Order: sequence, then C-alpha cells, then structure tokens
Amino acid sequence: MKKLLIIFSLVFAALTYVSCGSDKEDEPNYPNKTMMAGETYTIPGKNGVWTSDNQLIASVSNGIVTAERVGETTIRNGLKSFKVTVTGKYNTFKEPCLKWGASKSTVKSFMSGYTLQSEDDENIFYKGKYREALTGYMFRSGGLYISTVVLFTSSVGTDELAAFLNERYVYVTQNSSEYYFAYATPDEKNVVVLQLTTINSQVVYMVSYGSVSISSYAPAVAREMMRTGPVSTPEVKSTFTEIKSAMEIL
Repeated sequence: MKKLLIIFSLVFAALTYVSCGSDKEDEPNYPNKTMMAGETYTIPGKNGVWTSDNQLIASVSNGIVTAERVGETTIRNGLKSFKVTVTGKYNTFKEPCLKWGASKSTVKSFMSGYTLQSEDDENIFYKGKYREALTGYMFRSGGLYISTVVLFTSSVGTDELAAFLNERYVYVTQNSSEYYFAYATPDEKNVVVLQLTTINSQVVYMVSYGSVSISSYAPAVAREMMRTGPVSTPEVKSTFTEIKSAMEIL
C-alpha cells in the first residue's frame, strides 16, 4: 500500500485540467437523451451552435452529439438546452465509495450487501460480490482516503478491462516499469490508477481511486500530456498490450 501512495503522489497533480465548462442550473427545454458510450445523436433542426458543459462526457460538433464517457452533462444553444446521460456497455465491476473524508459508517452503508472480510483502525476490506476479488478502503484521520478494487486476471480479460476504463475515465499517463496506468474521472475530481501486481502469488489488477487534491507534485511528462489534451482511444488501447506482456513477466 505504501508503494501505491507513492504512485498516487506522482500522478495526482497531473490532473490540472482546463475546465470543460461550468455547471448551470437552468432547466433543459429540449427532450433529454440517454445514450450508450460511443453512440451519436443528431440534434433536430438548424438552430445555431451547440456546446457541451463537459465534452469529456458528451461532445458536440455541427449538431451531432457523441457520447464519450459515462456520466451526465448538458448540451446548450443559447436558451435551448437538454441533458445527456451516458451509460456504459461494460459493467466489469462496481465502483467503490468515492466520498473522500467519509466516515467508516458511511462507507459501510455504501457497501451494504457485501461481506466484511477484515477491519482495523485504518482499513476495511470486503469480499468480492461480483467479479471483483475484494474491495478495500484506506482511512486517514478517520476519513476515507483511498478506495481500491482488486480483480483476478483469470476472471477479467485485459481487453474488457481496458474498454471498461476507457468508457468511464480519461487516460493521463503510465509507467510501464511499475506496471501502472493513470486516469482521471471526467468531473476532474478523482484519479484512477490501474496497477498490475501480485497478491499471494496471484497476478491481479488493482484499481485504486483517490482525490486529485491529495498532492501538488507530478512528473513533467504527465503535466505535458494534460496540456496537450486526452490521448485518443486507439493509443490508450495500445498501452494495454504492455499489460499483457507484464502479466507474462509476473
């Protein structure tokens, strides 16, 4: 876990995004849309220029909306607007509790229906209920600090895991020698780190979540990647070939 904290301290500050838009409270006056990641929708009529409050969730160009990642955002054109909810094709695992600073009782309520495996002053671990091997939580000063999901490589294929992550998060950077890949959530609030490691001689995927506010330091290469914008999906998929190679090494 100490090694994971070091990784987080290196990548969190890479998420100094240029804001994709602000939340606005005016009510939509076009029919709302629910779309699956990767789908497109053509807005009817020729009514000027449409924009998206968060292009990382749903982008819009020439009146065509593209569902980019799981989440919800608003598409606008002057006084006209509608909400877009993007769903995912894959449900590889349930995201853990991401309420940073939350108490143990709050996390336990979130994990209702899961079997508690172990607990101490700083950690809680639950047995997997679906395809995950376990879900763990780290606390500092009584508040939730890091959430982690562990999956056996024997139960989840690399291609499926890549697709699951890509339709939810924005690729940021990677360190092949440490076998980790860093993402950010589209709301710019969380870092998601995928690391290939071993537990009790078994090769596992460890997907850990933490707040971007934890650290203010990051490698120059990560900051540069954020300035140039998110990496395209084909490039992200190619990085997972390195995971497969790493699995053979481990």
